[in-house]
Amino acid sequence: MLKKSDFLFLILLLLVSLLYGYNKILFVNPSYHHLWRQSDCLSITMNYYQENLNFFKPAIHWVPASDGKTISEFPVIYYSVAQLWKFFGHKEFIFRLINMLFVFGGLYCLFRFTRELLSDTFWALFLPFFLFSSPILAFYTNNFLADAPGLGLSLMGGYFYWKAFHTEKKKWFYLAMGIFLFAGLIKISSLLLFLSLFILHFCLIFINSKEKTWFTSLFRLFPYLVVMGLIFGWYQYVASYNKQNLSGVFLQGLLPIWTLKTAVMKSLWSGYCKNIIPAYFSLGGFFPLLLIFLGLFIMYKQVNKFFLILNLLVFLGCISLLILFFQALTTHDYYSINSLIFIPLPLIALLDMLRNKYPGIMRNNVLKILAFIGLILLLYTGAITNRMKYNTRDAWVKKNFIIDKKETSEMEKFNDWYDARFLALHSITPYMRSLGIQRTDKVFSTPDYSFNITLYMMDQKGVTDFLCPDSPYGEKMLKMKAVGCKYIILNDIGLCKDPGLAPFLNHLIGTFQNVNIYKIE
Repeated sequence: MLKKSDFLFLILLLLVSLLYGYNKILFVNPSYHHLWRQSDCLSITMNYYQENLNFFKPAIHWVPASDGKTISEFPVIYYSVAQLWKFFGHKEFIFRLINMLFVFGGLYCLFRFTRELLSDTFWALFLPFFLFSSPILAFYTNNFLADAPGLGLSLMGGYFYWKAFHTEKKKWFYLAMGIFLFAGLIKISSLLLFLSLFILHFCLIFINSKEKTWFTSLFRLFPYLVVMGLIFGWYQYVASYNKQNLSGVFLQGLLPIWTLKTAVMKSLWSGYCKNIIPAYFSLGGFFPLLLIFLGLFIMYKQVNKFFLILNLLVFLGCISLLILFFQALTTHDYYSINSLIFIPLPLIALLDMLRNKYPGIMRNNVLKILAFIGLILLLYTGAITNRMKYNTRDAWVKKNFIIDKKETSEMEKFNDWYDARFLALHSITPYMRSLGIQRTDKVFSTPDYSFNITLYMMDQKGVTDFLCPDSPYGEKMLKMKAVGCKYIILNDIGLCKDPGLAPFLNHLIGTFQNVNIYKIE
């Protein structure tokens, strides 16, 4: 039965979505911020849509010496979106909307959990929106990557796990396991909470179980093993599939910190602190949260032991992710999304302790007013950083007092440069078909040092500069002819004078805005 506070949560979620500009972003092309990985996700989906591929045999547009078959995370979202596209047409907003619903579902479950735990509507509303103020969550919620849906599923799994623990109803426990399985399949880093709960449950059964219940039965560990076994089996299939087809497109291993030289490590750490931590969570909220986390261990006698240990385990899990994927985390902010599962935990433990030991403080209106003001500032920061990644000329961005004008100016130049190069490719496909270029005719799209950015935009099979990125155009073109490229799609006409490329540009068959199309003879 829904309560008034449920509707209040949904209204506030709608308002924050409007603040973040989701109503407009839903219907625009992918942002240039980490466009590479966004395009990979969209490429898989487009190939499901266009080619009616088997669920377990996805492919991308990049086709060097193979047919582009490759795989990463469990493709259930990509495949589902492709089926919806078959009904509604190729509409990217459907993809964005589905990912949003996963995250919103997770935030709602966090709201329900906090309300049931604390019996306080303000703090129940505060916690999910505090988490949602994260700049990377604000950006990737309304996006195409699987990381944010993985976090949303982890929050859902945590809520139903807690319901199982407190109601002793097995249906909630098995539902939680199913959700965690789904989360781990689409993004393995979303298992931070699941693995922490497994360790806690293991300890409860073998170390500190004073009375036997259905929850402390040894059999309750079996579902965890099933989840881990199925996920392990999936990634074994992924390794085998990519080995037989196209490998090296998606990261399947580790990029640990210990393989780096000291000077490189220091340089990357400096960049991580400067760029990734503020993207992970605004510093105005992050440092107070760390102080609360440390304070829990000072007041450990008063803190619920379950929440205290859970905080520690999840924190150690986040540190482990940082160490194991350090080289990627320093430049790819989305690798940190599932570490956001840590953000609400210190506050949950603190508020639970206040509820039990100092209820007057938790209900104090002055504290709530200060928390509300802080939350508004954090949400404002999330809104500005999110809007800026799509439109630096946005009125909110132009008038903001959070981000330096020099930074917005630099991003504006960057976006304008990207538009000048790539914007035409979003609408070039009908023109290419009119020239007789079929979707499966292999093209060389240049300059493009990603796998799928320009190829997805055109919905065109082909190869990019990534095939041999460091080679001069003379050597590069010999390689492109060897892999069967029939056409050159040149989005930078200034390269026509390149001595290595010029000999291959004798047969111009079409021009579309800033893009020249040549047939390779």
